[in-house]
Amino acid sequence: MGLIRNILAIIGLIAILAVAYGYSKFGSELEALKALDPKARGVYTEMWQKLKENGDSASATVWKQALAEDVDWEDAEEAMRSTATELNIRGVGELPLSTQVELMTGEEQRFLKIYQFCNPQTAMKMVNYRDAFSAYLPCRIAMIEDKNGKYWLYALNMDMMIYGGKTLPPELLEEAIAVKEAILTIMERGANGDF
Repeated sequence: MGLIRNILAIIGLIAILAVAYGYSKFGSELEALKALDPKARGVYTEMWQKLKENGDSASATVWKQALAEDVDWEDAEEAMRSTATELNIRGVGELPLSTQVELMTGEEQRFLKIYQFCNPQTAMKMVNYRDAFSAYLPCRIAMIEDKNGKYWLYALNMDMMIYGGKTLPPELLEEAIAVKEAILTIMERGANGDF
């Protein structure tokens, strides 16, 4: 009986030491995770799953939507512009990269154009909250012709900015979510040529 009690005491001591070691090693990491927005774990889990799937960090951090079969790039572009106007999001620039490269090289390129959209007041509030948010501005949607001739829209997944750190102040969170929803709507309606 004494032998069994001693074995159980040793097992208990080992368990306590293992927990203490684990907490000393990872406790601060767990506390840091608890300080993040409640949706942060889901954001990083989704990103990790995409990264494991294709091994590409850029693909793991974007939204992607194909243009419908009957929608050409001009219709998609017009639909995005009109949707942005409707949603009070300003078009603040366009970068016709494939056209520029064609002019520079004289060689035909597959289509690539970047559309920049912004709600200036929300943008300034985000930057006033954290200077680093300026690197996410303005919101960009890329339209690209893939190597098989299919057109796609890509945009940075804004969930990382919105939920990936400490919870944003309520008013700023609400505005950031509104911009996110606007960008997703612009992409969806652009992809479907929905004016």
